[in-house]
Amino acid sequence: MEEGLKYLNDLTWAYRASRTLQCACLLKLFTRLSVRPMTAEQLSAQCGSPLQKLEKLLIACCAIGLLNKHDALYENSALSDKYLVEGRPQYQGNIVMHAANVWNVWTGLPFQLVDNPSETAGSEHENFILGMHNLTMAGRGDFFLQSVNLSGRKRLLDVGGGPGTYSIFACKRYPVLQSTLFDIPETIAIARSVIEKEGMLDRISLRSADWDVNDFGSGFDVVLMSNVLHGPNSNAPGKLRKAYNCMEPGGLLAVQEFMLNDDKTGPTIPALFSIMVGAYSRPELFAAIEQAGFENVRIAAQDDSIGSTWITALK
Repeated sequence: MEEGLKYLNDLTWAYRASRTLQCACLLKLFTRLSVRPMTAEQLSAQCGSPLQKLEKLLIACCAIGLLNKHDALYENSALSDKYLVEGRPQYQGNIVMHAANVWNVWTGLPFQLVDNPSETAGSEHENFILGMHNLTMAGRGDFFLQSVNLSGRKRLLDVGGGPGTYSIFACKRYPVLQSTLFDIPETIAIARSVIEKEGMLDRISLRSADWDVNDFGSGFDVVLMSNVLHGPNSNAPGKLRKAYNCMEPGGLLAVQEFMLNDDKTGPTIPALFSIMVGAYSRPELFAAIEQAGFENVRIAAQDDSIGSTWITALK
């Protein structure tokens, strides 16, 4: 990633890490763990917090260096033990909570600058979809092409393909490839404009559909699933079964995901993303792909600086 893009990426994710620190201090996690290491279940009971959500916070605390994990036990890092345990000489928890108290000042800042921030910023859905286009054009598309070999493939299904940027990159690289973009109607309307500007409507067809309701079709020798398998609440098994069923024998599955490491202590971006949406660990995601019937599941490439892991598998 270029230095300027990395700087912007770091700024974009920084507030999530700050909020993680603030919430951990709110729950007095570091003071509680100064007594003894504890499991997520024990901390949940002490804090009165829902286990599933608290565990995501603990994973993020490990990723940003505030906690360590040994087997199922969480303990303070040296940094947290020195600065975030109540009663210690250099305790910083009050100033962290002061920052949390003024959070709403920053949340409300757009309303102090313009009368209607949402009108100025554009629609939430359009920003999300075109934001995926921004990221792919700024390096993720090249990373995809470097990671996944589509030589000899002819029909690609781009499931939840958003603006269609990955399909554009793939079809431009591989002249015989045809792609079908599968997404909801609101997204397809945005994708049509993006694909038309790239002069690719003759190579990329658009299908308005719902992955929870509609099948994926048939006859594809590649299925692309970029950031649509976000942990246990994403109905990943259902999507993967449909992907398997729509593919020809020998077909290639290419998955991009925010993926946690085996012991769920990072990397940072997937751990922070998991608090908001959800994320699988590597063994969990591999198991889901294999349970759908795929074989030869492997990591094709991984870049922790952008939170991207490409996984391939075969039917």
